[in-house]
Amino acid sequence: MIGRTAIVLDSAAYLPAAVMKRFGVITVPLTVILDDREYLEFVDLGAAEFYERLAGGAKPGTSQPPPGRFLEAYEHAGAMGAERIVSIHIGSGLSGTINSARIAAEMAGLPVHIIDTGQASFIEGLCAWEAMEALSEGQSIEEAEAACHRAGAAAGNVFIVGGLKLLKQGGRFAGETGPGVPVLALVDGSVRPIGSAATVEAALDALTAHVSAAIEANAGKRFRIGVSNGAADELASALEARLRKLAPDAELMQYVIGPVVGAHTGPGCTGAVFLPRPA
Repeated sequence: MIGRTAIVLDSAAYLPAAVMKRFGVITVPLTVILDDREYLEFVDLGAAEFYERLAGGAKPGTSQPPPGRFLEAYEHAGAMGAERIVSIHIGSGLSGTINSARIAAEMAGLPVHIIDTGQASFIEGLCAWEAMEALSEGQSIEEAEAACHRAGAAAGNVFIVGGLKLLKQGGRFAGETGPGVPVLALVDGSVRPIGSAATVEAALDALTAHVSAAIEANAGKRFRIGVSNGAADELASALEARLRKLAPDAELMQYVIGPVVGAHTGPGCTGAVFLPRPA
């Protein structure tokens, strides 16, 4: 908790464990589906097993958590002594998760303030991180929500995937790709091609160049950068090495793309999510 304020996030924020522990975050697991069977992300199904089964031909899907799962989290917060809850989640335009949280909030025994980040995956996490830091500095819930939304507007992302099949099946792919390795970005809820590269090595260079351009455009800012790893250890490590050389002063970390997002991006995904912050 932060004082007497409990923080509830969904499992797709993918924040580092140390950050979750620092703010005493309560996590509501999202639902991933494999071959018509439901699993709780990181509870019943971890990333390694998920990608292994995906490679074996399992058909993935996702589903929003029921309101009861949120209500359990809110009741747990109350039992811990919380006087209020700030519940921060994946964008309502991307998932019905927020709707479940709102239903549960009406049944909770203490006030619940729900924040729609408008984002997904580690961008969602960065937004939540800014809100939690604002609360820990003594700012109001309204100020924390404003910090969250500023982060969502300022954050950027760029990535490559092992294949486009799952992205296109998910209905959020917009645009046409050329030959080679597509370089992609999530923009306004849709995955859009922003370039292409002849080889994977050239694609990593393109990812690095994209982050470099963002750093140049935000002179004087200190960056918080997450390198994504969706069953792509070598690619993620190679990109991380490039970015550490590019931005040695950045707060840089690698994170695992969990099953809920991996159901859309598939194995072989890596990229960077970045947020310019005051120095």
